[in-house]
Amino acid sequence: MAGEKLSKEGFALTGYQIRILVTYLLGVFLGALDQSILGPALTTIERDFNISPKWGVWTVTVYTLVYAASMPITAKIADRYGRRKVFMAGIGLFALGSLFSGMATSLYPLLLGRAIQALGGGGILPVAVAEIGLAFPKEKRGRALGFYGATWGIASIVAPILGGVVIQYLSWPWLFWINIPAGLLVIGLATGLIEDMEPQVKPMDWTGAFIVGATIFCFMLGLTHIQGQRGWEGVFMPNVYLFLLAGLVLTRLLIQFEKRADDPVVNPKFFRNPRLLLIYIIAAISGMIMLSIIFLPAYVEYVLHYPPGKASYMVVPLALASVVTSPLGGAIVDRFGAPRTMVLGFGCSMIGSLILAALVKLIGSPVDVSFIHVIVVTVGFIFFGSGLGLIVGSPLNVMVIGEVEREEVSSGLAVMTVIRSFGNTLGPVILGGLLAAATALERPRDGFFDMFIVGALIALMGLLLTLRLKRKMI
Repeated sequence: MAGEKLSKEGFALTGYQIRILVTYLLGVFLGALDQSILGPALTTIERDFNISPKWGVWTVTVYTLVYAASMPITAKIADRYGRRKVFMAGIGLFALGSLFSGMATSLYPLLLGRAIQALGGGGILPVAVAEIGLAFPKEKRGRALGFYGATWGIASIVAPILGGVVIQYLSWPWLFWINIPAGLLVIGLATGLIEDMEPQVKPMDWTGAFIVGATIFCFMLGLTHIQGQRGWEGVFMPNVYLFLLAGLVLTRLLIQFEKRADDPVVNPKFFRNPRLLLIYIIAAISGMIMLSIIFLPAYVEYVLHYPPGKASYMVVPLALASVVTSPLGGAIVDRFGAPRTMVLGFGCSMIGSLILAALVKLIGSPVDVSFIHVIVVTVGFIFFGSGLGLIVGSPLNVMVIGEVEREEVSSGLAVMTVIRSFGNTLGPVILGGLLAAATALERPRDGFFDMFIVGALIALMGLLLTLRLKRKMI
């Protein structure tokens, strides 16, 4: 067929669809890259600005908070006035924030630049997923969105490596300045794309938008400050419970406003749809599983007795597995359905967690470590990474797109992404709390065992809820 490329699997792409994929996936790559590329530079920034690590970590935290708080608002604006326009504006703000961040000579200008970056990033992800999903027919949507998951996985691999290279051969401002030409390239590619929606005539619910942003900000800030090693005591610290209480009060206020709004920012009917509500709960569980990977280098260090530098390389098979299985998961979605793909993903994550937990009990001192143990750990990481690739890439996005109206796709996806971000924040608190509590008792290995057993139970919960969702969708 003229103008089309056909893969061996029969996944036909028109030239315009290829352009859509390239444009929006480049935007996703930029946004994903900047969530973790700053890690290798934190020590250098703290030294240059003469600040403590307690303040340096805010360069990451402020991005996370503003990104989550802005996402539903920018997604709603995109659904009303045009997704392509908002995507381009988001990339522009992201580049502008990068410019400010790179020029910063003290902490507060850097935080301002990071906030502007995050504001732009909030307009990239849900819009990109919506545009990719809607550009393909339902029977090919899974494979198309599988590329999104693979892009995110590649960015997670590239970010720390690129960050380290830039710090070694250039300087930390270049971590931001490289976003400027890249952003201009994405804007240029997006310029010729067609806007396939009519602007809405109803007034924008700006009051609701403000309350939505404030609600998410309070919840995220409260969850961020929880010290998991303190158990319930960590929840009742003033800088935790006051923000969580404020979030609950604002949630009540938000419900009242959104019920009366002509065109609410967060449509209450999203949560009156039993299937969509279940999808959102599963998204939160998937988010808890996603961020548990931050403990894996420490696991290799303590359990396999590897030195810290070498331990990080052991996690590479996990990242590669997620990159491979994400597009594969998209094909499974198209062939067998999103719920079955999620069941497979949660199952792989559960098996990986159980393998890693079992090895804690099998390996004692460094002399007990054998090549077989290293292979088994690698297998556990591959199972875990495969589960992440199957869960994070295509299925949740496909299910949300199928449950909301076309004119509200970006908003529905943004709500799902924010809920998953809550899981991203809460998961490390719970699992890290188990590890910290055991370490305080000088039993860190028991902490890793407890952590992966709880991780397996979380994956089992996701699996069971997905089976229930599957029955609801039949």
